[in-house]
Amino acid sequence: MIVCLYVEDLIFTRDLSVDDFKNAMKTEFEMIDLGLMKYFLGIEVDQFDDGIFICQTQYANEILKRFKMLNCKPTATPVSDNNEV
Repeated sequence: MIVCLYVEDLIFTRDLSVDDFKNAMKTEFEMIDLGLMKYFLGIEVDQFDDGIFICQTQYANEILKRFKMLNCKPTATPVSDNNEV
């Protein structure tokens, strides 16, 4: 089992049952189960059967809002289609 703890947030991956782990933690610590992770350290998380998708859309929107750029016109970023520099 891998357990990551940051301040009061906890993430874990498992080999043992989720319920066994939660019950063991609840006997030692005061805690509540918030279900599947949706947001962690500024990163939005969507979990699916075939994988996990992460993004920072909310964070980017907060930055745009702070600098009064929410209504700015987006533009494409040119990307080279070959390996030449």
